Amino acid sequence: MKSEITEYDPPRKLSFTWGSTGGVTFELEPRGDKVLLTVIHRRVIDPTMRLNVSAGWHAHLDVLVDRLSGKEPPPFWDGWVRLKKEYERRFSA
Repeated sequence: MKSEITEYDPPRKLSFTWGSTGGVTFELEPRGDKVLLTVIHRRVIDPTMRLNVSAGWHAHLDVLVDRLSGKEPPPFWDGWVRLKKEYERRFSA
């Protein structure tokens, strides 16, 4: 997959795009003794894809939190299915 880095400001920001359907920015912001990670995914126009991508990023970040906390994460796809249902509920509200 061809991609292009569009912003690079270590250690605070990384943005990249791919094709005509994706662009993601990762931002890190100090918060006391912790760090806030913000993920912004752009150009997800199709509602079904937006639902899948939202649940996917959330599931990946849950795995990251567990790994950083020294915990074994639950199975990825179980979490993704649960989160997809929650995002379906939120998006329909």
